[in-house]
Order: sequence, then structure tokens, then C-alpha cells
Amino acid sequence: MSAYALAQAGDTDALAALVRRHIPLVQALSRRFSYSEDAFQQGCMGLVKAIRRYRENSGYQFSTYAVPVILGEMRRCLSPSLGWRSRAALNRAKQYQDLIVRQTGREPSIQETAQKAGIAPEELALLLERDQPPMPDESGTLLSSLPDPNGERWLTRLFIRDILFRMESEESSLIVQRFILGRSQKDIARRLRLHQATISRKEKSARMHFRSAWFDS
Repeated sequence: MSAYALAQAGDTDALAALVRRHIPLVQALSRRFSYSEDAFQQGCMGLVKAIRRYRENSGYQFSTYAVPVILGEMRRCLSPSLGWRSRAALNRAKQYQDLIVRQTGREPSIQETAQKAGIAPEELALLLERDQPPMPDESGTLLSSLPDPNGERWLTRLFIRDILFRMESEESSLIVQRFILGRSQKDIARRLRLHQATISRKEKSARMHFRSAWFDS
């Protein structure tokens, strides 16, 4: 199997080797942006995304395929702040999500939330994606207990960011709050107006999915 096929099959060493090989491409592209450090970090996420999606039988060189993916991630990170109409729709959507979670304990679908917010589901998905805060670099107790795939902290952080990005938003947020921001289950339960037992159950599921992604994806 090629390095790309191995990486896509879950070989962490192959993924790390490909990231190292193509990091100069990310560095070169990040120079187009004034906030080069932010652009570089987001570009690394784009690089991992490109590696996971690249098909060698497509007829394109990897760099040809990867450049627009990497630039797209950089531009999304550095895009202007939301206008007031988009911000109002986003606020309506988040308020509705919070209400449904408090009342039923479930996360409403994008389609359901978009209808309540008065916008298209595709637009809401983009707004929610752009509204995500930057991921802190500190690994926390859960993440530091995982094996470092290559012995380099920056590469480990990149893999962590990639896993959190691909997880369900509720579980990703819970992992960040518990093990990166260091909030207690009681504090999170109070913020979400849920029982602590509910947060404990959700945390157990999130931890399981995170570890599964770390070892298997």
C-alpha cells in the first residue's frame, strides 16, 4: 500500500510522515496571509484533510489537490467576523439548541434548528463552523495519557485538533471543556442546565469516541 492509502486506513506513522513531507507547502502558503501563525496552524488542519481525501488514481499530483484545500482552511480561519444578520440567525439557532438540550437532553438536527432560525441548513452549518473558537494547545489530562505517535508535541496537537474537528460538536465541546479548559462535570452541568449524571454519561461516550478515533482513524 502507498503512504496515502496507509494513512487513510489509520496508519498514524504514515500520516505523520506525509505531514512532515508536505509541511513546506503549508509554510509557503501561510506566507500569503499577514497572520501567518494562525494561517499555518489552520493550514496544517487542511493538509491532514487533504491527505485523508486524496485519491492517487485521480490523475492529479497531491500538491495540486492539496493547495485549494489548505488555502480554504486558512481563509475560513481568517475570514471577517459575521454580519449582524448572520449573527442574529446564529444566536437564534444556538438559543434553540440550548432550549432543546435542556428540555429533552438531545441535540436538535441542523434541519430542525435552521427552520427555527429562519435560514437554510447549509448556511447554518457554515455559521456554526465559523463560530467555533480556536482550539487551545494545552493537551490536558485525558490527551496527555494517550501515546505520542511521533514524539513531537506539535504533531500530537495537530492530530488532537483533527480528531476533535471530526467528532460530533456536542462531544467535541465536552472534551474541550473537561480536559482542556479543566471544567468540572458539575460546572458544565450548571452551564447547560442538565443533571451531573447526564454530563457524566455524555463524557463517557465522548471519551470512548475520542480514544477510538485516536487509535483507529
